[in-house]
Amino acid sequence: MADKVKSTEQDRLERLAALLSGSRSQDRAQRALGRAGSYSNMLLGAMLHGADRVRQGFTPTDLERPLVDALRTVVSENEMKQWGRTYRDLVAGQGRLAMIPERITSRSASQGYSMTDLRRDLPGMTTEALASPNVQIVDPLTLAAGKPEDPAFIAAMRDTGMAVTAFARPPKASGAAAADEGSAQGDDRPAGQDTEGAGAAAAGFRVVLKLESFDVVRPVGDAGGGRDEIYWAASTSAGGGSGSSYTSDVFGAATAKDNPHVFTEGKNTLFQGNSTGFLATGIQVWEADQSSDEWWNALKKALNTAVDLIDEKLQFMDAVEMGLPTWAGMAWEVGKIFVSIIDAFRNYDDLSCFRTIGLDQQDLAIIAHRGHVSWHFNGDGYHALKVKYAGDPVPFPEGTLEYIAFDGDTASAPLALPWKSGSAPALASFKGKLHALFMRASDQAIMWTVLDGQTWSPPVRVHGWRSYYAPAMAVYRGKLYCALVAANDESSMVWSVNPEGTAWSQTTRSRNTELTTAPALAAWRDQLWMVHVGRDGRMWENYYDESNPTWSPSRNHHPWRTNRPVGLTTQGNTLWHVVRGEGGDKQNRVDVTYCNHTGGWKDLPFPSNWRIGSGATLAAHNSKLWIFFRSTTGVLLSSFHSGASWSDYQAVGAGAEIKPMDESAATLHNGKLYLMYRR
Repeated sequence: MADKVKSTEQDRLERLAALLSGSRSQDRAQRALGRAGSYSNMLLGAMLHGADRVRQGFTPTDLERPLVDALRTVVSENEMKQWGRTYRDLVAGQGRLAMIPERITSRSASQGYSMTDLRRDLPGMTTEALASPNVQIVDPLTLAAGKPEDPAFIAAMRDTGMAVTAFARPPKASGAAAADEGSAQGDDRPAGQDTEGAGAAAAGFRVVLKLESFDVVRPVGDAGGGRDEIYWAASTSAGGGSGSSYTSDVFGAATAKDNPHVFTEGKNTLFQGNSTGFLATGIQVWEADQSSDEWWNALKKALNTAVDLIDEKLQFMDAVEMGLPTWAGMAWEVGKIFVSIIDAFRNYDDLSCFRTIGLDQQDLAIIAHRGHVSWHFNGDGYHALKVKYAGDPVPFPEGTLEYIAFDGDTASAPLALPWKSGSAPALASFKGKLHALFMRASDQAIMWTVLDGQTWSPPVRVHGWRSYYAPAMAVYRGKLYCALVAANDESSMVWSVNPEGTAWSQTTRSRNTELTTAPALAAWRDQLWMVHVGRDGRMWENYYDESNPTWSPSRNHHPWRTNRPVGLTTQGNTLWHVVRGEGGDKQNRVDVTYCNHTGGWKDLPFPSNWRIGSGATLAAHNSKLWIFFRSTTGVLLSSFHSGASWSDYQAVGAGAEIKPMDESAATLHNGKLYLMYRR
């Protein structure tokens, strides 16, 4: 518990000095900051360095100014300067500080730390942040599947009471309005075209997040009694000055036996405002005990400071076009500033756990679709928070469809199609034409376009099909088949056949259940094979035999687990399968397996040090097995296996790097290998 002594300026400076020198190793605040690596605690150091520079009459840099202004919101001008003096005296006395990197402490007061310096140090800072078990980059399909948060990540929170979660690079908002679903296959409205009256992308959409309830999994336990007085506080921003702060009522004697603890309607709005495709929130759960007005006011100021910093961060993110891993690193550093400020003021209230969560447009669209999301706070106590969505429908983010043709091993330049997709595409070559299916983001309609010669047909909607995932296609017994997870029933797979390449049959439901990603299809041994991923991350296979038109029972065929679509292809008499692993030592690793007529599935060794940022795609071409995948930095890469080993991976396409939004699709067509993706 906190020491219950009224905080004075001298108290705060002494706590700060002990924190910076690393002498409070048993404190959670010390553990949250960790030991200074080459880049860790850069923003905290820049704030203190800037405060000292102001004290000595120097003008703060463009980065130091907002950080020093943040400190000014909770302390007086004179005390802000004393924070700078405390930092400078420690540097002078110790040379190096345990908690602040030498990149900051080595600078004299005349040498500031600017935004330009931060741009240079961002890669290193991000790398160190992502090495922390408390920083997590989550695949959005985990959220889409309604899967619980990673238990290992939840467990890691307890040591520091602090965590950062991000999902994916925030794409630009599409601004597309939802269209009437319709039912005719001949709906030929161009894919991605806004309906009449749709707003521009800049208008965004109205987001409303409300706290619904929380469960006490493990109480903080005031003096060991197991009865908490709990309250929640948050700061949330969607950029553009839209930030707001929130503090809940106090829940007296919150115990597990009284679960769930329900927030009062009208006093539970976490955020209400417009977003153009991204939202960041910092949420804290506190144990209260005789809080003073001074403490409440300081807390509210600190929350508003966090909002300002998030806004600054988002604007900076737009300026340098950073990806979500970098955002997570920035959020981690901003969070440690918050912890340091709160720790200096700490006297009556205890911070149990603090999380910063970044949601991109895809995540917001999924939460809007599902209606709620649950986040876990495992600190001094363990509380599970349920948040409900009460805003406008959120359009799925769109990406422009592009494709590349490989003639032999040589790739063409990317060719862009005039349509946008809300999912990865599917490709198949059938009767001399190249067929593509994709999801229209505005209403999740499945669209179909065909390359005949050199011309793509205008996309048409297929029946009333809707899906939140990419479809799959394969040619089997002279007919074109597709499979997809229906938007109105994600517990089963549906499939359709196109005998002549001119019209799709109505869908037929298969017996698969609990689906969480796009399926994969391939024809092998005179059967149509399908692999899909269940809610538990396990992979299941089925096959369909036209002579006995039923699907086989689902069978788990692989020991790994994943949250991305798998890849499936055939080469001669061999069926090939690729998966990106999830969890533990399998995280982001690749496993390629194959099956021929005897012996079941076997492993094809894959470089163990390669890590990928999405599911992988397989294709047979030019007497080689090709694999396409995104790197962990988002670049589209390829490699091939020609019988001996995998080639070194290389960037796909000539010229600038290609960074697709998710998986690609590949198929052999008229002697060339076609690769399609969205970006």
